[in-house]
Amino acid sequence: MREKVSNTALSDKYFVFDELNNDKVMAVYSKKPMDFNTAVIGQEGRRRLYETIQEDLQYRFRKAARVSQVHGDRVVIVNEENLDDVIGEADGLLTDLKGVSLEIRTADCQSIFLYDPVRGVIGNVHSGWKGTLQGIAVKAVDLMIRAYGCRAEDIEAYINPSILKESFEVEDDVIGQFRAVVDVEKYAEPTGIVDGRQKYHMDTAAINRDALTAAGLRPENIHESGIDTVTHRDVYHSYRGDAHAAGRNGSLICLR
Repeated sequence: MREKVSNTALSDKYFVFDELNNDKVMAVYSKKPMDFNTAVIGQEGRRRLYETIQEDLQYRFRKAARVSQVHGDRVVIVNEENLDDVIGEADGLLTDLKGVSLEIRTADCQSIFLYDPVRGVIGNVHSGWKGTLQGIAVKAVDLMIRAYGCRAEDIEAYINPSILKESFEVEDDVIGQFRAVVDVEKYAEPTGIVDGRQKYHMDTAAINRDALTAAGLRPENIHESGIDTVTHRDVYHSYRGDAHAAGRNGSLICLR
């Protein structure tokens, strides 16, 4: 039995999955006005963010690991040899090191936490529509199995607030790419023709959920926030909602 840590004090500043807030692991997804857009806040702003988060969590990280996100499918293992501030270009991180937070920054894209409580392994994956198309979440699970000896049935997945189906409008160019990897009709709903172009609403959260299930995760171990960052852009940063003025939501997961 994992002892849960009260998240009452965190709820004003962060979205928190109760299952990831205990004596073994902690994870938060920031709300406004926190902004992880380092191009705007700079390194000093990021340092102050971490000071606030550590004070809120009453925990000091040994290291805060992050990557240069490129909307790809590369997942890196964070170990003692590569504990740099930025570990190259990638969109997923895994580790079994305690005290090392894994950071992903999003503004509508999905941040997916992965956790194996048996092996003591965590992951954080950036899965926008391009990452979803490339199956990065499943590739992270595969790497957990190969590198750490995890079993799919032990792994838990948590899909943080992100753009949801009714807000994610796409056209045939995106639909055509997904046709090669999923049953598009199951996840995309035509919404009409505008200026001669067919529009669709696409459910990328459902695509990732079903892909993780097919990879062997138990359905009851896949958790979704159900929060749409576009319709809740008063609380979360949203690129679709705020365009180039959008900040970035920060998601962090760390083994205690």
